[in-house]
Amino acid sequence: MRKTLTRAAASIAAVGAIGAGTLVAAPQAQAADPGDLQIIGGVNCTFKAWGPNWSDGPQWQMHRWMGVTNLGDFTMHKVTVTEFGGPTKWVPASKALKTKVGDLKPGQTATLFSTKWKGCWPSSISGYTISEQVENPLNNAGFWQNVRRAAPKGGDNEKIVEPPKADTSDK
Repeated sequence: MRKTLTRAAASIAAVGAIGAGTLVAAPQAQAADPGDLQIIGGVNCTFKAWGPNWSDGPQWQMHRWMGVTNLGDFTMHKVTVTEFGGPTKWVPASKALKTKVGDLKPGQTATLFSTKWKGCWPSSISGYTISEQVENPLNNAGFWQNVRRAAPKGGDNEKIVEPPKADTSDK
């Protein structure tokens, strides 16, 4: 009986020592920093020379665009950009970066709205971005405008819509 009590006491002491060592060795739990999506965009009016999109000569063109950049330290999921008064678009998947639709890796940029027009006139683009994670909301909405006027060659305003694309550069 005495031998059994000695073994039991030794077992309890060993379990207590292991438990205490585990508590001492465990690091403090820390929550991950929130992500940080930033809306980007612009309305630019520039004079373009001959090029693949302009077969009728050099002229003024206006480029309206909007997208999102992940300034945070981890991948954001279910990222969308919504144009005020317009559609909501998901960040496209990227085979090069091995991401799914809606995923935006740290440092990655996705341009979801991009429209070019012949000529320039007062125009604007505005919208916001959001994801499923908690993040800094202070840079999630934006507004950009153009006030310059420049008539297109021939007087016809023609629109060119470019498909959404994700930046596949390694950052």
